[in-house]
Amino acid sequence: MSTKTYNQHLYCCKASSIEVYFEYKNSVVFDTGNKINTGDEYGIYECKELSVITECELEQYTDSFETNRYSRGNNLVIQGIITFFTGIPLTIYNSQSCSADIIPIEYTKQDTHLRIEGIDYTDDLNKVLIKLSEEPALIITLLDRWRKAAFLKSQSFDADLYYDEATLSFFHIFEMLGECFSKELKDKLEYNIDSMLHNHFKNFYFGEHQIKQMVEQNKKSVSSLLIGNFLNLAIKLKYFLDKYDLLDENVAFFIDNMIKIRNAIAHGRITYKNNYIWPLSPFYNLGKDSYDNVEFLFFLSAVMISKFIGISCWEDEWNEAKTFLMPPKNIISDFLQMKLDMKHFNNETLIHGNTYNITWRTLFNYYIKNPKQAIIESLGNVLKKLFLNATIYEENAFDIFNISIILADSGILDIKKKAIENVKKIISNGWYGWSNFKDAYTYLEFYSVPVTWYKKFLLEEGYNDC
Repeated sequence: MSTKTYNQHLYCCKASSIEVYFEYKNSVVFDTGNKINTGDEYGIYECKELSVITECELEQYTDSFETNRYSRGNNLVIQGIITFFTGIPLTIYNSQSCSADIIPIEYTKQDTHLRIEGIDYTDDLNKVLIKLSEEPALIITLLDRWRKAAFLKSQSFDADLYYDEATLSFFHIFEMLGECFSKELKDKLEYNIDSMLHNHFKNFYFGEHQIKQMVEQNKKSVSSLLIGNFLNLAIKLKYFLDKYDLLDENVAFFIDNMIKIRNAIAHGRITYKNNYIWPLSPFYNLGKDSYDNVEFLFFLSAVMISKFIGISCWEDEWNEAKTFLMPPKNIISDFLQMKLDMKHFNNETLIHGNTYNITWRTLFNYYIKNPKQAIIESLGNVLKKLFLNATIYEENAFDIFNISIILADSGILDIKKKAIENVKKIISNGWYGWSNFKDAYTYLEFYSVPVTWYKKFLLEEGYNDC
């Protein structure tokens, strides 16, 4: 004979404005309305108290404490749902208390709803719950992997501690979503091969019966050559992104780079470096540019899950984030050779973005990876008019400051003069964006980028005259 027992977890949710109620299987989750102040190494937070109550059936020989074990699965799923909508990882570590009893826990039944920061996500929540009932294993795994990656990301704020591990968790999501349409993609590619071979042999004026024979005879070898025995992750991932209108040249370039980084993390590589920047990591990181990459992975994986489920969460955040993606090298090369339509570029679009994602920021990042004097001169030649006429204000000063440090070594005298004026003016106004303007040099030194004028400027304490 079994006995009904009831388990309750009270969570401290950092999304302090959340209003929620929904049921999942034999559990219910709702906000209690209570506000709680809690703290961690990053500061003090006002949190909202969430209650998760689960009804369990235990055999008589089982202790009531076992309800924690029986209710854990539902708790993890609910944590995944809350985390996905708030973007703030909710884990068992946020549980303030846990209780179990044979006496039912009273609560007020409500209509399903979810509101965060005044935005109503109820329709999206209902779609997630439906999708959970249709494909439970896949959706639960996606939400759990995303929650774990978000948690690892949040634990790395001050020292890049778990960025390698977060990257791998995000890639688990990519692999699962890419595999969802693997058969569809392979069928499509094989159909295209059939069509190609049919048209090829048709040109030999074979009859329809002969054409079919020739296609069958050659299809396997051509398919083996063009497709192989399996589709690689890049192809499957790009197919998924294209299917949901998330793919463009910049996203494709990011995916290709991230797969190389993921492989380096997964398979190991030599990581020794002699230069360091703040925050100081307690370990060598296998991934490069960890902070920026993990931010992009966070938003991209979130919008991919949303699209797969059929909701619109994270679209705005991803659309904003992707404006900072690096353009492919061939696009920047064409820009530096003035092969692109220059009407896309003005002082507004070089700050806020354009069709090509060529901005002061992406050009600065491009130079860091390719610190050659020829690139400095190309930048000066292509952007001379725009750079000389750029108006500096607090919102755009960070990007102007960084590119000016680079262009201060230009051989074009008016570019060099303007760059030096920009640096001094921005330091004078305190608009440089770094915690200290000297950090810009430390950052460039970390990437082995020589900056002659700025180093001399710092050594001679020229900033005292700003």
